[in-house]
Amino acid sequence: MARPEEKAQAMLNKWVKMREESDPTSKLSRDAARRQKRPFLASHCEHLADAEHFRRQIIREISDGVKRIQNAGMGEHAIRDLNDGINKLIREKWHWNRRIRELGGKDYNKEERKAMIVAEQEGGTAADGGE
Repeated sequence: MARPEEKAQAMLNKWVKMREESDPTSKLSRDAARRQKRPFLASHCEHLADAEHFRRQIIREISDGVKRIQNAGMGEHAIRDLNDGINKLIREKWHWNRRIRELGGKDYNKEERKAMIVAEQEGGTAADGGE
C-alpha cells in the first residue's frame, strides 16, 4: 500500500489536471479538445489553433481520398461515392478556412483563389481540380 504522502501527491496531481482541463485557455484543455472529433459546424470552434488543426485534418482526408480514387481497379460506383465524399470535404474545408479568417488567422480561401488563377494563366488545371 502506498504511503500517505504518495497518496496526497497523487490526489494533488489529479486536482491540478482537472482544474487545468476546465480552464478553456490552458494548453492542456486545448490538447484534450484536439483529441476529440471535429465539430459538425466550424462556427463551434473557438480557438485558432484548433481550427487550423481541423483544417489540416480535412486536407489529409482529401489527400487520402484522391490517392484511393486513382486506383484503376475500383468500380465506377465506388469512384463516384468517393468523389462525392471528396467534394463534401472540399466544401467543409472552405468553411474551416472562413472560420480561421474570422478567428484572426490567414485567409486561405483568398490564397487558394490566387493559386487557381495562376494555374489557369499558366495553362494547367487548378490544384483541387477546379472548374
